[in-house]
Amino acid sequence: MISSWKGIRNRHKGETCLVIGNGPSLKDIPIDFLDYYPSFGTNRIYMLGDFTPTYYAAVNPLVIQQFSDDMKDMNCEKFISAYYAAELVTDAHPLYSSVVPEFSRNPEAWVYEGYTVTFVCLQLAFYMGFSTVLLVGVDHKYEFDGMPNELKMVVGDDPNHFDRDYFGDGRLWHLPDLVQSERAYKMAKNAFEMEGRKIVNLTPGSALDVFEKGDISEW
Repeated sequence: MISSWKGIRNRHKGETCLVIGNGPSLKDIPIDFLDYYPSFGTNRIYMLGDFTPTYYAAVNPLVIQQFSDDMKDMNCEKFISAYYAAELVTDAHPLYSSVVPEFSRNPEAWVYEGYTVTFVCLQLAFYMGFSTVLLVGVDHKYEFDGMPNELKMVVGDDPNHFDRDYFGDGRLWHLPDLVQSERAYKMAKNAFEMEGRKIVNLTPGSALDVFEKGDISEW
């Protein structure tokens, strides 16, 4: 576990970054574009060919427990839930999760998970000083049977991510909670706009309407 966050605050003050979701639309985003800006990737982003994000985050226990060996092999700066940063992915900065539903301006102290690791990345991007965050791969729509946050074992291929084996047959996952995650996204939007910063959703066909939408060709 890398306990020091020295030099992280405002490291990218005034810059633009990508926060990359793992939806099916990510298959259609050119790797060259993903490499153009500093980026935040999450969970199984390492399945996307030869791409490696600038920063990596994971907070869901099921994801970390099932794929920690893959995470350890990633050659980038990592942010992982504190327990697992101490026990499994020991080359990561620890993230201490709070149940208080607020946008954290100091993720070194705590983060609110917001029912989506994308929200965690937005808190990290804010802390690092990015003035513009561009979202890609944030489709915000899923095929599933069950209740939000329910634990499920996947049967067959995964239709909800950029790779059919992402949460493939026999893998465990928590069903998404889109209502709660939208509430978190609204907190992120407010936090950025209060300081004259912005979040733009470049995901083609995204069902997420919280943020201003844009086109990749403009960026």
